[in-house]
Amino acid sequence: MTVYERLEISPGILSWARKTAGYSDAAAAAKKLAVKPEQVQAWEDGMLRPTIVQLRRMGKVYKRPLAVLLLPEPPKDFMPLREFRRMNGNADLSWSPTLQAEFKRAHTQREVVLEIAEVSPSSIVISKSDFKIKSTMSAEDAGSHIRQLIGIDQWDSSIRGDPRLALRAAVTAVEQLGVLILQTRGVSIKEMRGFSISDWPYPVIALNGSDWPRPRLFTLIHELTHLALNAGGICDLHETSKQSNLEQDRVERYCNEVAGAALMPAAALLANRIVASRPKWDLDLLGDICGGFSTSSEALLLRLIDLGNAGWDDYRRLKPQLDALYEDARKREKARQKAQKSGPSFYVVKARDLGHNYVIGVLDAFQSRAISSYDVADYLDVKYNQLPKLCAALTP
Repeated sequence: MTVYERLEISPGILSWARKTAGYSDAAAAAKKLAVKPEQVQAWEDGMLRPTIVQLRRMGKVYKRPLAVLLLPEPPKDFMPLREFRRMNGNADLSWSPTLQAEFKRAHTQREVVLEIAEVSPSSIVISKSDFKIKSTMSAEDAGSHIRQLIGIDQWDSSIRGDPRLALRAAVTAVEQLGVLILQTRGVSIKEMRGFSISDWPYPVIALNGSDWPRPRLFTLIHELTHLALNAGGICDLHETSKQSNLEQDRVERYCNEVAGAALMPAAALLANRIVASRPKWDLDLLGDICGGFSTSSEALLLRLIDLGNAGWDDYRRLKPQLDALYEDARKREKARQKAQKSGPSFYVVKARDLGHNYVIGVLDAFQSRAISSYDVADYLDVKYNQLPKLCAALTP
């Protein structure tokens, strides 16, 4: 196939791709594609066939893999996520364009994995479902089950003491269950801490890459619980008192409790000397404890509330201080990065955002000649000559 060869595209595919990408008319898409609106309309009407270069350009603009644009008919588009967020100080619960793009990317990556699972099964980790739980299971039992799946008890002190290593160990373990884990960029944590897509096989967990490692670890287990319940959705991990009887709050509260139990088993936490003394809680006391459980001070406080060793009055008193501490830490981190004029390389961030297992699977399928050089670059959203650097970024 040459770059000048024109391809016959099934009717409806291109208009479907344009509309689901948020371009309501051909003129808006044409501007992004750098062509005339009449040309976009001719492609969609089947009056003009696009070249492979033009089709790849459409794939980039419409945020769809090339393989999707070559399908015989438009796929059934994804269903909206269940909404587990609350107002929680936000003006509304609408989705920002960035969040919409990241949600679409999650579905696109899953479509790619499903395709590779057919053409090169050995390239993809087999999706397992042995971590499914029922909501009738106690949060302590469910947390213990997930703790064993992730292997938290096998972490040595170096992992427990380093939030980044703890997060990496947990992500690796969850990926081995056949769960796709990606991380978002540019989405405010006030809008979303994480979301999950509970379609099987190959369900998806998205973590907010702007968050700190400890909250991301909690979010990972929280979203894994959503998958185990087959109840994927979008979350900001808002606090939910037991007075709320709303279904979404009940599910969200349960996922919070399970994540808390997985990271902070009741027996170990209650045996802590500080906890046993039942003090008047402040940020210093919470900070002294949370590091040993690889969790954040806020998650620890919510766990103490669940166990009856703190109350919602403590949460309301300390929450503004926790938020201020978080914002101050973010400002200091941004100032540090600006002063150093450095940070993770493009390829390290790209591998993290796509998910290491996803990148490895796509590269393996290419090396097995199951997909083309065009496909591997398209699926990984890099130029072909950048693949070696992306591959090198996978090495710890």
